[in-house]
Amino acid sequence: MNSDDIDPLSLLWNTSFNLHKITPLNLTGALTSQTNLKSHSTRLTNILRGDVLRGVRVAESQNSNDDSTSRTGALKKVKFATTTINDELSAVAIIFLYEKITYSAFLVQSSSRLNAAATETSRRTSLRRASVREDQSNHYPLLLTRLPAWLQSRFLEYVVENFDCHVSTLRLPDGFIMKSIEKCLELFTPSSDGNVTDDTQPAKNLQIWLEPPTTKDTEQGTKNGKLQTLKTISMTFTREDIPGLLYKGRELKERLEDENDGRGPFELALSLYAYHHMGIFVEKMKLSKAACAEFITGTAADGSGKCKFFAPKAARQNGDGEAVEETRRHRSWDGMLGSLVEIAS
Repeated sequence: MNSDDIDPLSLLWNTSFNLHKITPLNLTGALTSQTNLKSHSTRLTNILRGDVLRGVRVAESQNSNDDSTSRTGALKKVKFATTTINDELSAVAIIFLYEKITYSAFLVQSSSRLNAAATETSRRTSLRRASVREDQSNHYPLLLTRLPAWLQSRFLEYVVENFDCHVSTLRLPDGFIMKSIEKCLELFTPSSDGNVTDDTQPAKNLQIWLEPPTTKDTEQGTKNGKLQTLKTISMTFTREDIPGLLYKGRELKERLEDENDGRGPFELALSLYAYHHMGIFVEKMKLSKAACAEFITGTAADGSGKCKFFAPKAARQNGDGEAVEETRRHRSWDGMLGSLVEIAS
C-alpha cells in the first residue's frame, strides 16, 4: 500500500472537530462519482500549492515564505474519498496530506434519510425524480473540520465557490448535550430488580461541566453576565455508579410521570443529587461540556459546537469468529454523529 494512502476513518475517530452546517451542494452528478472526486482533489491541491490562484497559474515559490510551511512542510496532495461510517452514515473525507502533518474534513450524510427521500421521490415523474435524487445525493448537512485557521478559511472558501452552497457554524441547541447523554447511557439502566453487572456498566466514567446562568434578575430587569463568584462546576460519575444513578432516575421518572416535564432518568437523578449534596439547581445551570466513552462535546460562548468522537467497540465474536450482536446493545440512537447530522439537516 502506498504510504500516502490513509484510511479516512482513522482520521475521524479520537479527533476533535469544529462543527458546521452546510446547504446541499450544487454540481453536475454526485460528488461521490470518481470523476468529481478526482477533479476536486486535483483542483484543490493546485489552489493550495499556489499553482492556480483564481484561475491564473502562478509560481509555487510565492507561497514558500508562508509561516505555515515551516510547520506543515510542503503540501503533497489533497484527496477527496468516500467512506462508510456505519450502516446509517456515510461521508466524503477531504484529506490534506502535508510532509509533516495530515489534516482532515468530513462531509457527512445519513444514508437512511437519503434512501427514505429517494423512495418518496419515486412517486413523481422520471425527469423530476432524477433531478431531486441528484440534489439529495449531494446533501451533506454536517461538515466536520480539523484544520488550522488559515487552511480552514481557504477550504471553506473553496467549498462555497465551487459547490454554490452556504456554510455556517453549527450551534448546538439548548438541551442537546443532556439529551445525548441520556441516549448514550440508556443501555446501562439496570433491570427492574436493580441488579448491576459488568455488562451494564459503561466503558468509562462520565464527566460534565455546568456553568451558571448568563442572565440574572434584578429590580431593573434581566441583566446579562455570569455570576462572578462561580465560573464552572465539574462533576465526575464513575462507571460503577452510573447504573445505580440511572436506576434511581427511572424510579423518579415513574413517580413524576404525571408531570411529564421531558427530563430523562439521568437528569432527574443528577438534579436530586446536586440539590441535596451541593445546593445547586441543575435546571438553572447550563451544561456546557460532557465527556463519556463515546464522545466529548461542548459549546463555546457563542453556542458553536466542537466534538470528539471515539471509535465504536468491536462486536463480540462467537466460536466461529462471527460477529454477535448483543441484545442489550440494541438501541435506536445512531450515536453522536447521527444526532449532529439530524440537527444540521
